[in-house]
Amino acid sequence: MAMPELPDSQKNISKGYAGNLSYFRRPHYLRRLRFWAFSLTLVATLVGAWLYGKWGSAKAFNTGTLSQNHAHLADRCETCHTGSESKNDAAFINSLGKFATLSSVEAMDAACMKCHAGTGLHAPQTALVNLKAPSNGGLVHASACASCHREHAGPQRMALPSSQTCTECHGSATKLEASRSATTPAKALPTQQPTPTLASGEAVDLGNGLLVYLPPVRAQEVTPAFASFAHGHPSFGYEAPEARDPADLKFNHARHFRSDIPQLNNAKLDCASCHQPEANGAFMQPVRYEKHCQECHSLQLQQSLPNLHIPHGDSNTVKFFLTGLESSIEATVKASGVTDSLAVANRVQEEKDALQKRGLFSVQDLQKRVFIQGDPQDFGGERLMRSGKPKFLTECAKCHTVKEREDGMGYAVQATNVSQRWLVKGAFSHLPHKQSACTDCHGAALKSKATSDILLPTQQSCAECHQPFAAGKEGVKFSCDSCHHFHSAITPAPPAPLEAAVRVNTPATSPHLQP
Repeated sequence: MAMPELPDSQKNISKGYAGNLSYFRRPHYLRRLRFWAFSLTLVATLVGAWLYGKWGSAKAFNTGTLSQNHAHLADRCETCHTGSESKNDAAFINSLGKFATLSSVEAMDAACMKCHAGTGLHAPQTALVNLKAPSNGGLVHASACASCHREHAGPQRMALPSSQTCTECHGSATKLEASRSATTPAKALPTQQPTPTLASGEAVDLGNGLLVYLPPVRAQEVTPAFASFAHGHPSFGYEAPEARDPADLKFNHARHFRSDIPQLNNAKLDCASCHQPEANGAFMQPVRYEKHCQECHSLQLQQSLPNLHIPHGDSNTVKFFLTGLESSIEATVKASGVTDSLAVANRVQEEKDALQKRGLFSVQDLQKRVFIQGDPQDFGGERLMRSGKPKFLTECAKCHTVKEREDGMGYAVQATNVSQRWLVKGAFSHLPHKQSACTDCHGAALKSKATSDILLPTQQSCAECHQPFAAGKEGVKFSCDSCHHFHSAITPAPPAPLEAAVRVNTPATSPHLQP
């Protein structure tokens, strides 16, 4: 039995349109109403946008809330989006629509610099290396402040650029090459004419009173693309095969670790015997002759006058001391408690006779012994100190380069030229490394016999710790901003308040610093 069809079934409804498939073309008031409503709304929107742009507030164009850093500029869009004196001016409104153009980006960068004056563009090594190295010393083109500092992202403090921000360029060989070949110069760089560094590197004062080691620069060397500090990061500049410590100082680390070296303060010598941290703990204090060397390498002129020592440090001071030696001997005798003038005179003569018995008859003899030979003198090419007969007078030439003066008036000791900073492209501090032993990073010192050896950790040894650990354990900090700071000062930093003896290129200095 067939079921009866319902009157409103789809089949019956479709029969009503049989032969009339153009039913939707028939005029209907609702269709006309919809068309005019849409058209009027579109026209009203366009007219309203034009009128608002002419007389309205620029807040309507805000893409998001300003960060806490710039919250005070919330109603002053024209501060960053330059192009008009008034935020209600049509020219200003139009400039907002040109945000992505090169001219508007440069204008916004200029606006940033009005408040952040003195901030250079890319990389601390730019300000350092550009002073001495050729133009391939790491100069790059930074596109815009907004490339790394993103605004209108919420009311919290503006987030600092992450390592991913850095690797967007440094992880791409294409972007690095484009950056190096960019036509827009880094405008904030110093303008000094660069000069080539020595083939093995050199120590240079960059304006703050500290000697900075500038590694050798290879003409075709470029920074490769890499993923992270632990994967592909370039080696440090001082790791170059031709790099050498430029210090003009004769020092043998391995010798000072031997068992026959006298104890210092009743303890065997170790790294901490000479290398103590500065007050802030970031770097090491200079090694001082008076504090660290004098106990073994005496500048005592006469064994019978234990309190009479040749001054250490300046060649001219030594020369004047030896010229007036008789007066110095007299003053030392009196200081020992001898007050009778005749007794003082007799004692002074005894000391002069003792000097003559050692072959010291003139100031020239004294200078040669003090600067070049030491006392007792070496014979047969063997140092007496190593043959069991310690010297009571160590000559300057044992540790320093000594040359005859051009005027023929004695000798001059060359400056030690010891580098006090080694990482020119990144920051470093000993403070976070206090839990490590010195030899963890400077183990090469145990076998080093030459001053030219650079006894610093390699990039790979640093990356052994500074990388994420497996199995969910957090590693030592390894982000780019742990060591590098994007911005550099436009001009070199003013001289730091250093002790006079730490200042460079004077014979009085004897710093031997770790980085």
